Amino acid sequence: MLVDEHAPVTGPGRHGRAFLVGLVAGLGGGLFSLGGGTLTIPLLMTWLRLDPFSARGTALAAAFFPAALGAFLYARAGRVDWPAVLAVALPAMLLTPWVGLWTERFSGRRLRRLFGAVVIGGAVVLIMRDTLLGAWGLEGGLRWIWLGGVGVVEGLVAGSVGVSGGPVLAPLLVIGLGMPQQLAQGCSLAARVPAVITGSIENFRCGHIRYGLLPGLVAGGLAGAWAGSTLALSLAEAHLRALFALVLALIGLRYLLRG
Repeated sequence: MLVDEHAPVTGPGRHGRAFLVGLVAGLGGGLFSLGGGTLTIPLLMTWLRLDPFSARGTALAAAFFPAALGAFLYARAGRVDWPAVLAVALPAMLLTPWVGLWTERFSGRRLRRLFGAVVIGGAVVLIMRDTLLGAWGLEGGLRWIWLGGVGVVEGLVAGSVGVSGGPVLAPLLVIGLGMPQQLAQGCSLAARVPAVITGSIENFRCGHIRYGLLPGLVAGGLAGAWAGSTLALSLAEAHLRALFALVLALIGLRYLLRG
């Protein structure tokens, strides 16, 4: 009997795989403000053989609880700037579903390659930020304009690529505002929650969410988010930023080379 290697994985084994995908994504989300689409989508397509649209919709739907838990843990440690989160979240929340609907007819291959190049550039600037910019950071009205622009970028990325902004949002907060890495990651986690909600609603309408995978993904994501957030808050800021930049570079290479 022939087995279709491209058919989605079924049976009891899919729940274990879903838990592992959620665990990896939760660790990435808590430790590096990555996870949702950045890690979950490739793993869902590889380990559970979902099509790209189903992987995007399921990843967004599963990202809510781990992102909310991570944001709570960072906030409890005083690593969330709520006014900044609001300024980023509002435009992202409005743009994400619209961009998701628009990209229903778009393959996204070139966009993913552009996304990879941008992420690699962000990684390089993060590593060299102190040398290039020192203690520089936008203030006053320019700070709020920058935050609004960051929200627009997150909405575009979350709606099109399915990545909820982490690889772009946290670097932009560090580069533009001079935020410490932990504070930028806490804001990134908190700001992505509204975009995840609106993006999930649009994917629900399009039928792209595989509900049977959500329990395993959410359970693994919560466990990983707790462990990753606890570890990140214990690391020195410089060490965390260097690790974050290294992971960003690897992710960017993957998107750039494979589209």
